[in-house]
Amino acid sequence: MDIRRLTLRIPGLWEDAWLYRENLLVWDRHGQLFYVPIHTLWRRVEQARDHHHAVLADHLVFRSERKSSHEFQDLLAIPSVKREFVAPLTTTAEVIVEIDASDFRQASIEATPGNLTDTVAYGNRLFTTSDAGVFETQFDARYDEGSPLLQVHSAPATAIVAGNGQFAVSLGEVGLLSREVGFGDGYGWIDSAQEAILETLAPYSRHVTRSSVHLVNYGESPIPDFIRATTHVERRPNGFTENIITEFSEPASLDESLRQVVGQDIPSDEFRPGEAFDVLGNANYRLLIQIGDEVSVLNMLATRDRPLRVNPYRRIDVGDELPRTLNQALSTQALRSGFLVEHVGGVHVLGDSGVIELANELVVQARTFPASRRYVDTVVLVREGSLDLVGFIDVDGTGA
Repeated sequence: MDIRRLTLRIPGLWEDAWLYRENLLVWDRHGQLFYVPIHTLWRRVEQARDHHHAVLADHLVFRSERKSSHEFQDLLAIPSVKREFVAPLTTTAEVIVEIDASDFRQASIEATPGNLTDTVAYGNRLFTTSDAGVFETQFDARYDEGSPLLQVHSAPATAIVAGNGQFAVSLGEVGLLSREVGFGDGYGWIDSAQEAILETLAPYSRHVTRSSVHLVNYGESPIPDFIRATTHVERRPNGFTENIITEFSEPASLDESLRQVVGQDIPSDEFRPGEAFDVLGNANYRLLIQIGDEVSVLNMLATRDRPLRVNPYRRIDVGDELPRTLNQALSTQALRSGFLVEHVGGVHVLGDSGVIELANELVVQARTFPASRRYVDTVVLVREGSLDLVGFIDVDGTGA
């Protein structure tokens, strides 16, 4: 494979960003939210370069789900079409198109207090965490009417996830807390949010991720706990249906399941998580672990009415490109192309194509959007002086 990258770079001092529906949402270093429609960014790319680069941005960044469609793959199976399509990407490993933030609009929402640590957009709700607590507001870029910023909790928070009618937040020694997210309340959303009760799911949490509808809590142990969710199908007034979480089970350790799998490579008396092997993180139901210089993917199987199991899936060939700092992972996220691993030495994509380096230094934030319909293979990198929207494609076979 010969992977080439298209990066749309927006200079500025940013803190976090989300690609949500047809907008880019961006928070600055003061916790203030800005937004811009995707079609406006498309036009800016065309103005900065040409129509060809704008079409590449559309397929690789703004609608990256198209890359896996049969129609797109059939077109690129024609050698002359593929050569012409990827032509601007064949002279260098990364093509950077710089666009400014002059079209960004400031949202009519109060800035999040403190130093921002995480954000999530879900169902027109925005949840933000900082060292000043957990915050919730309502936002719709089509109207941008002023909405209050509700402080959900005052303890410093490090991570938050949301989906299936619930959010869960990591609050360190306060624990892993969860609460229902109500919909259909209109302007009265804040009343129902204030009345909702926070539930403690675990006594300690430094990080939390989702695994389908379930949660994976990273606590004091190097091995995370799995928290199973029970759901039911709910139909909303607009006809949309969703699996809504009704309750969470007690945290279940992955220790024994990992011992059975990893024990094939490590003697039982040397089974010491954090020393003999590292759990780098999870992306949905797949768990990424590192044993020495080898990286393996395990499947977490949480079938209804059956015990949780962890099975071997495959190994990722990282060759000599494996960074020494990979075991100091900060986050592991899902991409259509594989895993995005953010660590103290940079950001890398690990997948069938091996290792793709996106950054060789610590970044402010790295984010993917596996639950979206449009941005399943798009990466957002917030660097010290810019915001990067990154897409990539294999140009192998084009003579590049």
